[in-house]
Amino acid sequence: MSLCGNCRLLLLEVETTPWHAILLLKLFIMRLKKEACVFLCTYSRGPLRLESRAFKNTGWLLFWPCSSCLAVVLQNICHIVKAPASVSWEIKKLAMDVAYKAVNSLEGAGIFAVELFLTEDGQILLNEVAPRPHNSGHHTIESCKTSQFEQHLRAVLGLSLGDPSMMTPAAIMCNILGEDEGEPGFYLAHQLMQRALSISGAFVHWYNKPEMRRQRKMGHITIVGRSMSVVENLLASMLDEASEKPAVVHRVGIIMGSDSDFPVMRDAAKVLDTFGVPYEIKIVSAHRTPDWMFSYASSAQERGIEVIIAGAGGAAHLPGMVASLTPLPVIGVPVRASALDGLDSLLSIVQMPRGVPVATVAINNATNAGLLAVRMLGVADADLLSRMSQFQEDTKKNVLSKAEKLEKDGWDLQ
Repeated sequence: MSLCGNCRLLLLEVETTPWHAILLLKLFIMRLKKEACVFLCTYSRGPLRLESRAFKNTGWLLFWPCSSCLAVVLQNICHIVKAPASVSWEIKKLAMDVAYKAVNSLEGAGIFAVELFLTEDGQILLNEVAPRPHNSGHHTIESCKTSQFEQHLRAVLGLSLGDPSMMTPAAIMCNILGEDEGEPGFYLAHQLMQRALSISGAFVHWYNKPEMRRQRKMGHITIVGRSMSVVENLLASMLDEASEKPAVVHRVGIIMGSDSDFPVMRDAAKVLDTFGVPYEIKIVSAHRTPDWMFSYASSAQERGIEVIIAGAGGAAHLPGMVASLTPLPVIGVPVRASALDGLDSLLSIVQMPRGVPVATVAINNATNAGLLAVRMLGVADADLLSRMSQFQEDTKKNVLSKAEKLEKDGWDLQ
């Protein structure tokens, strides 16, 4: 196999004790896209221990749980690094085994960047081991509880290691590369940084190098956010000079089997509007458009959807089928059809087999589906959680007000 030269990336941290060596594993999954190469890489997720093995005579090599990372390389230079990205556990385990064997043949403490290639037939090829922090790990300054630089110092000084897990659901690091020589290049770089400064969650690092050359790394920008789709949209708006603001990323998907379900399902949309949660609403039939259902469910996570609300009547297979196709939480809304008063819909959604959970609300109660979606999102969104608490307080006051009116005016309420 011939390997493309457009390869450079980092990732996966590993603790060793008592010498506190750290391993940053760079797992590259290569796909050629014209002049660019795209790589998937692992990064530490800690702090649970996976396994420990002897590390020469300096202690123990401890592998930490890992998430994933993706890098885009243009013209032999790392341009963009994304964390996390979806990588199977089998690939991570294979990469860790190869990295262990490589680092176990060396001595010393600190960070080791192990560069690997994954072939199309599933083989891992070792390319290099670099005993230092790496450019593609710069995102850890903002995205992780302990950056690669701090962790390296802790390791070589024999101090306790910090928690390397990510503090944010998604992060992208974009290298500021020289687009021109001299002053024109400085001007373009500063224009890019100016756009970055207007983006919430963006952090600019300028290296203050005295000379500007094409493709030279002059700095980097890290963007963090609540999902990869959100961060990718922010990155696109930063890189596009003509873009005024990033496109809205829908957090909730509302789907139904037929337009006849809309009078019920719009109640969920009203709730999301009240809480300011962006959503999309579509007709997706499990029986009449199975291919469209498959495509929608399979791509939902990638598009930034975090919760799916699926309404269906009669046989009501839509919620369960969608739940079987996506790792996202699915809330089922049984819609009352012309027969059986909606009990068929309820039983169809509620009686899912083990391994395919669907959170089911009452018949025609899309309002509760919307509220449940907000609560799910609120687990990682303090603002939404606060709004939900206020909603509950307002509901309480409304009930107490009605109770007071009843006691005051009696049964003749108007």
